[in-house]
Amino acid sequence: MRVIAGVAKGRRLASPGHLDVRPMMDKVRMALFNMLEALDVLRGARVLDLYAGTGSVGIEALSRGAEHADFVEWDPRVVRIIRENLRRTGFEARAHVFRARVESVLRRPDMLGEPLPYHIVSATPPYEAVDYSLLVPRLLRSPLVGPGSVVIVEYPRELDGLPEVVAHFRKVRDRRYGRTRVALYRHEEQVSRTT
Repeated sequence: MRVIAGVAKGRRLASPGHLDVRPMMDKVRMALFNMLEALDVLRGARVLDLYAGTGSVGIEALSRGAEHADFVEWDPRVVRIIRENLRRTGFEARAHVFRARVESVLRRPDMLGEPLPYHIVSATPPYEAVDYSLLVPRLLRSPLVGPGSVVIVEYPRELDGLPEVVAHFRKVRDRRYGRTRVALYRHEEQVSRTT
């Protein structure tokens, strides 16, 4: 697995092959970042990578011009891999890795410090380990997101889909890539400005 584009393009990322981690596939990551670049939201963004795994989403964002990325991952072995990948790509000074459960962060966003909200939030949970009917509303109603936020949720195609609207967020993209689906939410203020 490598960084696809930007200043760290081609840098190889460590991956915990023996652990139960499912990094976002390169083709899905490429499609996701094409969507984000079309929305012109990457340059200078503050990014939150939830269920970070290898950190590939946040690192790709940093490579493509995001200002800062925070990574949330529970498994200490995987946290070490994120830190190694930040070292390999030279982004340690622009990132912070939090060893925490995403559920805890959603209950207490202040664990991540200030300022909130983030410009881009990515949630790529292990498919069988979360209840999306709880995760998506909690995330889209949390102080982690606001009028300037874009939220990405990766989920399995077996689900009928994610809600079209939650709080002030509207689903503007929902794409399928094999077993994987990616939904992209924007705040209604942003949606009304672009329509």
